[in-house]
Amino acid sequence: MESRNANQAGAIHRTCGECGHPVRTYWHEHSFRYGLAGSGIDLAVRLPVRRCERCDFDYLDEEGESLKHEAVCRHLGVLSPAEVQRIRKRHGLSRQAFARLSGIGEASLARWENGIKIQTLAYDRYLRFLAQPGGLAKLQQITSASHADNPASSTFRMIEMSEALLLRSASFSLRLAA
Repeated sequence: MESRNANQAGAIHRTCGECGHPVRTYWHEHSFRYGLAGSGIDLAVRLPVRRCERCDFDYLDEEGESLKHEAVCRHLGVLSPAEVQRIRKRHGLSRQAFARLSGIGEASLARWENGIKIQTLAYDRYLRFLAQPGGLAKLQQITSASHADNPASSTFRMIEMSEALLLRSASFSLRLAA
């Protein structure tokens, strides 16, 4: 396990999780396979590899994993986690407020911003629209107009199940057309 201690200048001193000695960083050109075995593609990225000075233990940490994730996002042509987060923060919105306004699930936003999942191309285009000058204002305008036209549009009606309705539905069956 890696432990970090910050010095007065704000630099991070890493220590080896195996033996506790100082860790150095070196940059390595790394190639990895993305996609399914038969149809995958090799992606290249420059990664910070941490190496213990004493036991020569090498490992990647969160920074390396984030760089690999960003390489996949570049390959797919979608926004990186940091870019998704910047769009939301540029508008000064919490994740909850952005989710409520955009209609994107708060959990989905969290997964995209933390690099756990990659948004679909449709959501990526939607986020890019919201990043454009006036994009969020247009969404607010659309949202306000739709709620003014139909205030019940954001709520769901529940069908009340009577005994008679249950009996009728029990006798319903699909038949093949002749």
